[in-house]
Amino acid sequence: MGIRGVVAAWVLLLGLPASVLAQSRTLNGYEAVPLTRGPQNHLFVQGSVNGQTANFLVDTGAEPNFLQSDRAERLGVRLTGAAAFTGKRSFPVGSVDDLRLGRLSLGTTTFSIYRAAQLGGPVPGPGGRAADGIIGRDLLRRYKAVINCRARQLFLRGNAAPSLNLAAVARAQGFTAIPIEETRRGLTVPCVIRGRPGRLLVDTGAFLSGLDDDAARVLGLAGQPSAATARRFDGSVRPLQLVQVDDLKIGGVAIPPQKIVMADLFTQKQLRAVSGIRQIEFYAARPGARGDRIYGLLGSELLDIHQAIIDLDTLTLFMK
Repeated sequence: MGIRGVVAAWVLLLGLPASVLAQSRTLNGYEAVPLTRGPQNHLFVQGSVNGQTANFLVDTGAEPNFLQSDRAERLGVRLTGAAAFTGKRSFPVGSVDDLRLGRLSLGTTTFSIYRAAQLGGPVPGPGGRAADGIIGRDLLRRYKAVINCRARQLFLRGNAAPSLNLAAVARAQGFTAIPIEETRRGLTVPCVIRGRPGRLLVDTGAFLSGLDDDAARVLGLAGQPSAATARRFDGSVRPLQLVQVDDLKIGGVAIPPQKIVMADLFTQKQLRAVSGIRQIEFYAARPGARGDRIYGLLGSELLDIHQAIIDLDTLTLFMK
């Protein structure tokens, strides 16, 4: 992939010092954009909308891009008259004339415009303030994004740039490559729990990893009370349980025994909510057939601990 591609891969994998990154802001046709980690493990990217600064949560669990309605008005977003349907809800579509992330101009981009109440509350943002919106899979996939969760870097591929082939460099640095499958429910990776194969949704918007309570029961795992709570879309709050998982493998990566959240993630009556303080994600999705069952979410805390690199060009998750 050439010397510049090798440098880019090493920057991505190792999180080289800022002085090195500053000299290589555009590597092999990819734009390097710094990410910020919030107090609840979320990753944020700062950009500009029509020349005005805006902060976005980077969320591989969300398909469209979102802008909060009051921020959209301030940022000069034009409503197109169209509507987008997500989780059986309708959102007006707005058009942004100039979206920029780092030095890369993404030009005209569409966003689904939401009111905070529609997503179970404001989207958490950096510094304890609400984010202006969400950058979802639609844009991340279009620009062949590479997300380095530990080094907090987002690389976006420019027009006609060659692909960053990370596999060889990743293997040399002790990473395991795990294939990502893109389905109507999102990005999933294979896992095995107690000898039973299934899948997990790769969700940088989830501040904690979690198991669906039905899946936990099928796996013979019992929940334990905890102080954490989840807020439903009707505004009600209920306690969450924890479950001890001793033998989780994600692809070929063994996860040390630990307690993770257990919740009703796949109730059809609920829609997906963006996680915030002491909240967790909900999905309107069916569990899937045996062998393809989605057991739960691979969230930000495990992605960070295992130095995950999410390559949305080749659909590969690299973990240690």
